[in-house]
Amino acid sequence: MAEDVVKKSLKYSIYDGAAFAVMDGLTASFLTPFAVALNASVNLIAALTYVPQLIGAFIQLFTAKIVELLKDRRKILVVSSFMHAILWIPLLLIPYATPSQKYLLVVYVSLQAIFVQLMQPIGNSLIGDIVPKYERGRFFGLRNRVVGAASFIAALAAGLILNYFSPKNPFLGFTILFVIAFIARVLSGVFKGMMHNPMPDLAHEEKFSLFDFVKRMDKTNYGHFVIYVVLFKFATYIASPFFAVFMLKDLGFTYLQFTIIIAAELTASFIAMGVLGKIIDERGTKFVLYISGMLTPIIPFLWLFSSNFYYLIIVEIFSGLSWAGFNLSSSNFIFDAVKPENRVRCIAYYKFFEGMAIFAGALFGGFLISILPAWIFISSIPFVFLISGVLRLVTSLLLLPTLKEARLIELGIGHSFFKKYLTIRPSEGLVFEVIGKYRKHEEEKRQKREQKPIKQKTSSKENEIYNKKLLKFIDKNISPKREYHEITDMHEIEHITEEIEKGKARK
Repeated sequence: MAEDVVKKSLKYSIYDGAAFAVMDGLTASFLTPFAVALNASVNLIAALTYVPQLIGAFIQLFTAKIVELLKDRRKILVVSSFMHAILWIPLLLIPYATPSQKYLLVVYVSLQAIFVQLMQPIGNSLIGDIVPKYERGRFFGLRNRVVGAASFIAALAAGLILNYFSPKNPFLGFTILFVIAFIARVLSGVFKGMMHNPMPDLAHEEKFSLFDFVKRMDKTNYGHFVIYVVLFKFATYIASPFFAVFMLKDLGFTYLQFTIIIAAELTASFIAMGVLGKIIDERGTKFVLYISGMLTPIIPFLWLFSSNFYYLIIVEIFSGLSWAGFNLSSSNFIFDAVKPENRVRCIAYYKFFEGMAIFAGALFGGFLISILPAWIFISSIPFVFLISGVLRLVTSLLLLPTLKEARLIELGIGHSFFKKYLTIRPSEGLVFEVIGKYRKHEEEKRQKREQKPIKQKTSSKENEIYNKKLLKFIDKNISPKREYHEITDMHEIEHITEEIEKGKARK
């Protein structure tokens, strides 16, 4: 793929993300307030989360088949974006045409979920084939910062619009939000259509069923990752749909206060994304996932100590930092752990289980709120926060240690090797052919050097001796049949690498 084509596609991907973020910032955090304004019950608000997730989860099962039949991933993404955009129109008409039929809110959002869930694995697969592997952390860090900035501005604008119009006409503000969301989603589809469209590698795809995927889950690193994220999302969504209800109904916050708290979280995420992307490229995805997976369970506990507005702003700043790490590292982990030709299928199955977990979590959370007493809290919702936090923490403590790093990382080899590195791929063990930092500009320099004719002063016999020593060590310590290898003899690695360097010096 030509470098200029890649650059243009990455640029359009960022524009697409920004347009989507405007739509998302105007609506994602304000669908629950819209339901509250319609006087929807807590159970209906819970259904607004779990019913679309359930429908979206089952759509994932057909995603790989749709790509196999149509082959053109870009066309699927563009059409789905436009269909998603159109569905904002009937949604904004509910207060005027069918105010008593509140269930239509769930119907329209569920229809939107079909196209959103269809796009996720296909979009991830397409962008995964375009982004160079050595730039994923930085690119997604940059893209997510742009998305975070656009979401922040859109969410802040949404809060100001709702705060201004709510005393006069409570639904006029929501109408404005949904109209702008429609326009932004159309633009998102246009930018998707301008991206490069590499054909999916269907010839080498492993066509395995959902049942086969489940059978292998406990045997693969990606399977362990899916189990962890699915259980973590279940624990999260026991509480997640009810934070807005708690703020607007129980605490009596205005739309402006609600927006400021949301904006605090988005700002923290925006600031963190660039730094976290670099850390992922240098330390690996597991490092960031482990830390963020231990921090995010703390968030619901912090909501139990005080309902002070300024205190909750600080809590949401912490939330933004933690979730930025979790979301960025988990999305990168998928790219690192799955073969490109299997991405659509693997991501679709992952999204199916994630959707089922969100469905079950939101349903269970709504049930708990209806049966638990308030006791020492304002309502029963804080008890749901407590249960969610405990389950998140237990999940991270038990399952995070089972994950292995799934990307190229760099390992220093002693003081005499300050500038030399051995690459580790957990699925392949130590990879000796890469010595030196794996950076794009250095890789290009290496390729240019290899193209120049080199005078060969070292005899073929000497080269054969070096190769035999290296191969003997690899054969003894690095079995290709093993999925993970411990580094047990660093002194011998250092000795062999020194001999290789001496051999190069004689040339």
